[in-house]
Amino acid sequence: MKFTLATITLGLAALPEFASAAGNFLASCKDIYWINPNFLVATCKKKDGTWMKTRQDMNLCIGLIGDWILYAEDEGHAFYDLPWGVGGAELEGAVITTYGDLDRSSMSKLDLNTMVENRDGYMWCMGHRSAPYSGK
Repeated sequence: MKFTLATITLGLAALPEFASAAGNFLASCKDIYWINPNFLVATCKKKDGTWMKTRQDMNLCIGLIGDWILYAEDEGHAFYDLPWGVGGAELEGAVITTYGDLDRSSMSKLDLNTMVENRDGYMWCMGHRSAPYSGK
């Protein structure tokens, strides 16, 4: 069977996109914080140099393996499924951490800089855009 480069390229183009192009999140956003159980809030720089504060529902971007291991997944609903009483989620810089037990000996970390990007002031992940936010 003979395959051409066009056939192979077309096949690869049909694969689903599992992660947004990222890497500019931490470098172009500030005042980043987490509102439990599932919201990421950040003020990100727009193309015109001004700043915009938005909030992203991370249930749209993160899934859960077992009871506490985080991974990038479109509409993964991790924070709906995260068991209550294990400490929720914590954010430091762009790294979100969840714990598998109350004594915090088991943990899962996910670097949001690998999956969240700033597009003209809005946070994007897995094709989902954040919404403007005026809360604290």
